[in-house]
Amino acid sequence: MKILLLSDLHTVIENDHDNMSSSRLHLDPSGSGEWGNGLIKYIEGQNVKYDLIVCCGDIANRGCKKSFSAGWKFLNNLSARVPSAKLVCVPGNHDHQSRSDPKDIESGFSPKHQLQFCSPSFPFDCHTKNTHFWAWNWALDDSFTNANLLLLNTSAYHGFSDEFKHGRVALETVDQIEKRLEEIVEPKAINILICHHHPQRMEHAHSNYDGQQMAGGQKLLHSLQGVDKGPWLILHGHKHYACISTASSEGQVPPIVFSAGSTSAKYKDLIENQFYTFDLDLEETAEQERIVGTFETHQFTTGGGWSPSTSSSMPAKSGLGSKKNATTIIKKIQRLLETEAFLEGSELTEINQELGYFLPKEFEKFTNRLASKSLSADIDKSNQFIFQIGPKNA
Repeated sequence: MKILLLSDLHTVIENDHDNMSSSRLHLDPSGSGEWGNGLIKYIEGQNVKYDLIVCCGDIANRGCKKSFSAGWKFLNNLSARVPSAKLVCVPGNHDHQSRSDPKDIESGFSPKHQLQFCSPSFPFDCHTKNTHFWAWNWALDDSFTNANLLLLNTSAYHGFSDEFKHGRVALETVDQIEKRLEEIVEPKAINILICHHHPQRMEHAHSNYDGQQMAGGQKLLHSLQGVDKGPWLILHGHKHYACISTASSEGQVPPIVFSAGSTSAKYKDLIENQFYTFDLDLEETAEQERIVGTFETHQFTTGGGWSPSTSSSMPAKSGLGSKKNATTIIKKIQRLLETEAFLEGSELTEINQELGYFLPKEFEKFTNRLASKSLSADIDKSNQFIFQIGPKNA
């Protein structure tokens, strides 16, 4: 299963000079713009047959109705150019009217009104699914043979009090989702939760206390694992901070949580604009009851355009987790070096294949340990690949 992931577009309408500096994605009302069209062309040029195109919210900027309409049309334009893929999106806080205005209240105020009445319909093209999503703030899409998609609106309570400061999933909503998942008779290979806010704190992201996570997120994580319907991949945005981690868990196979960076928002020089592609092996995922797959990161640089990532946090190619760890891989290398002066090429095929599944931080741990084990290697860190390895000072 191949997934294209974007998030936090923060679309700005062309000639909106007050907000031009907020985003690279400047669009006309039809969803067309030079930078956005270039992104679509780059994605097309990758020649990947995607099954899913996912956007984790904040399509609009600052609740602007026109920017949401243009951004949503942009995503539909992208989807039309990748006809093999189904477009799946959730709203973010910038898509809702998160901060009520007294003028709006006088004429009737609803944080989600503009999202319910946009064209094309959002987030589904199915009236029944949309009705369920906007009534209950979530919907389960079980139309894929080997995957369940759970779409959750974590900004559903925005527009009132200080809810705009964080996400929320109501505890009753978690119970409702749990009950629906328990009704599944035949579990599928993978379950994917798509939401905007992060389910657990991310104080490592910007070295500050985090109060923006979804309230109720910990209960949600507990419930998703408790129903025992297969492994979970959680895709979210909001923080504009790219990282991959495992969720807190009482089991041996915790959900994989992927925090997507922003595709196009601009914030001084602190944001790396990225999008991601996932290659999930659903046969192995079902067999091992854990997510087996890899992902690639593409990054935009001023003057250089889009290219495979050179970021220290998200390499060009990485994995979603391995059954092996740094110690077991190093021990295998040491055993092979008992009869060889060094290892390269086909001698490293199995090792490189396993390293490709390592999480970025696990691969970093592996490379950092080589010197302490008296090993020296020629490594492509961006692609988690060893060209050659042998004894240090040999």
